[in-house]
Amino acid sequence: MQTPGSPIAGGKSGGRETSKRIILVCNGSTQGNTEDGFPFASDQPLNMLGVIQSQKSAELLLDLKVNSIISSPKKASVETAVAISMVQEAADCLGADCVPRYVEMKQMGDLDVETIFKQSEMDISNFPPFQPGWLNRVDDGLRTTLWDQSGKAWRSLLDAISDESRAEEVVVAVGHPAIHIALMGHCLNLTKEWLGSFHLDAGSVTVVDFPDRPKGKGVIRCINYTAHLGRWSIPITRSTEDGEEF
Repeated sequence: MQTPGSPIAGGKSGGRETSKRIILVCNGSTQGNTEDGFPFASDQPLNMLGVIQSQKSAELLLDLKVNSIISSPKKASVETAVAISMVQEAADCLGADCVPRYVEMKQMGDLDVETIFKQSEMDISNFPPFQPGWLNRVDDGLRTTLWDQSGKAWRSLLDAISDESRAEEVVVAVGHPAIHIALMGHCLNLTKEWLGSFHLDAGSVTVVDFPDRPKGKGVIRCINYTAHLGRWSIPITRSTEDGEEF
């Protein structure tokens, strides 16, 4: 879902002031995201497209003062988190803030969805994970494991923004699209059967506001925002001109 302006601009959700926010950032592309690749074959770092996507996400979030970044321990998520942290901490040099920012970095095992799929006996190597509805094709046992683990992660993220001594708090969670889809399901009080109804792209941003503080329901302000990625939102293919073929 795209918006005319930045989804993180201002501090309101549906016209209501919000001071607590969780931002779900999908890690950038890896070699395993290619159409013929098995996405969970190994702990893969970002490819060049993924590096650009992570930098674009970091640039988008520069308009926010991020308090902490919690990522999956997988390489692509950690590299994306580091990119966001580096830009945040250079906010004063970049003219986005008058003082340096300090960002707390953490890794959360419950955001590691890749391990769930690798340990599964189901053969999911014949379909890419960025096709809409792909979680509908995952067996029930795998969906249950994903749902239960994401529930623990969601509760931990709520705890991370529950410090009432802070007037404003922004937590960024970085992970694979599958874990973020499940987190959205918990936010909306859905069941695991709804997981296949959502789709997230590499490098996308989803914003969850808490106008009633963490004890209230989260309001999903934006899902799968990719406008900040520009031409890098999808893999680039070479154009054919004057009948030339590559």
